[in-house]
Amino acid sequence: MVLPIPDPATVGRRRPRNRKQQILAAAARQFWEVGYHQVGMADLAAAVGIGASAMYRHFRGKQDLLVAVMHEALDRLDEATTGPVDLDRTIAGTAALALERREFGALWDREAGHLPDQDRDALRDRLRMILSHATEVIAAATGAPHDEARTRAHALYAVLESPSHHRVDLDGLRFEDLLERAARAVVDVALPVTGPARHAAPGRAPQLPASRREALLAAAIRLFGERGFPSVSMNDLGTATGIAGPSVYNHFENKNDLLVAALTRGNEALWLSLHHALAAADGPADALDRALDSYVTFATANPAIISVLLAEVINLPTRQRDAYRRVQQDYVAEWVALLSRSRPEIGETEARVLVHAALTVANSLARARHLQQRPALTAEIAALGRAVLRAPLATRSGG
Repeated sequence: MVLPIPDPATVGRRRPRNRKQQILAAAARQFWEVGYHQVGMADLAAAVGIGASAMYRHFRGKQDLLVAVMHEALDRLDEATTGPVDLDRTIAGTAALALERREFGALWDREAGHLPDQDRDALRDRLRMILSHATEVIAAATGAPHDEARTRAHALYAVLESPSHHRVDLDGLRFEDLLERAARAVVDVALPVTGPARHAAPGRAPQLPASRREALLAAAIRLFGERGFPSVSMNDLGTATGIAGPSVYNHFENKNDLLVAALTRGNEALWLSLHHALAAADGPADALDRALDSYVTFATANPAIISVLLAEVINLPTRQRDAYRRVQQDYVAEWVALLSRSRPEIGETEARVLVHAALTVANSLARARHLQQRPALTAEIAALGRAVLRAPLATRSGG
C-alpha cells in the first residue's frame, strides 16, 4: 500500500479547536478600535491567519459576527454574576470581566444600530435581566427600595463598563480594584430625595427654530442619537424638518458636514460650561464639583448630543476624527487636573480612570429611559458621580 505524501505547506496547520473564539476576539477588538463599518471579513480573516472564505464556515457574515460578539460577552457576564445573591461577588466578577471583555460597552452604545431588530431586542432583553439581577442584589444588600436599587445598579454597571470608553490602563490588579471601589461607592453613597426641576419629558414635541439650518441641525442631533449616523439619510433629515430634499443641501453640503456641526455644538457647549465652572470656583475641589453639576445638567437636558459625542466621532474621516478626539481628550484632561489637585494622594492614571467612570455614570443614566421619571434624577446622578470621584484608592498591586 502506498501512503500519500503529505504536503509540507499543510503540515502543522491543523485548524485550532478555538478558532471560533479567536475570530470573536479579533472581531471584538477591531470593531472597538476602528468601528464596525470600517472592518471587513477579509480584515478579520487576516487577523487570525486564515483565508477569507474560511470565515464563512463559522459566521454567515459580518452582521452575524457582531451579534455573536455581543452574545458571547453577555454569556460571560451571566457566568460571572449569576448564582447566590452576593454584592461583593457581583462587583468583583463584573469588574474582572469588564477588563477582559473591555469592548462590550462601547460596541453596544455605538454599533447596536447595525444589528437586526430581532437580535437587538434579544440583546436588550438580556441586558434588562442582568440589570434586574444586580437590582435584586443591591436591594438585598442595602435594603434600598426597588427603584433606588435599580438606579444604583445602573450606575454600578456604568462604572464597570467605563473602561470600554477609553484606553487608559493600570498594571495588574490595581485597575480591577479601583473599579470595584468606585462601583461600591455608587452603592453606598446617600442619594438626595429632592433636586432641581426636571426637563421636559422625552417625547414632548419641541418648538422648532425658525432657522432652517438650526432645524436641520436639531433634527440631525436627534436622529443621529436615536439611530446612529450611518442609518440616517439626508432625505430623513429633510422629512423630519419639512424641508424638501434638494433644499437640505442649501444649508449643509453633505451628511458629514451635519455630523461635524453636531459634534462642534456639543463640544463647545461642554467647554463653555466648564469655563463657567472654573471662573466661579473657589479652588480645584469646588471647580470639580461645579463641573460635574453642570455636566450632569447638560447631559440630562441633551441626551441626544451626549449619544452623538460618544458614538459618532468614529464615523468622521481620519483627520477630522483625530482632531475631535484630541478636543475630547483635552476636555477630560481638565477634569483629571482638577481631581489630581483636589486629591494629591492619587496619581494621574488613577485620576483618569475615576474621571472616565464618573462621566460614564452621567452619560449612561442621563440617557436611560426607564429612569427619566425620577424627580431627583439630576441630583442623584451628580451624587453618584461625586461618589466615584471620591472613591478610595486601590491598595492591591500585581502584574
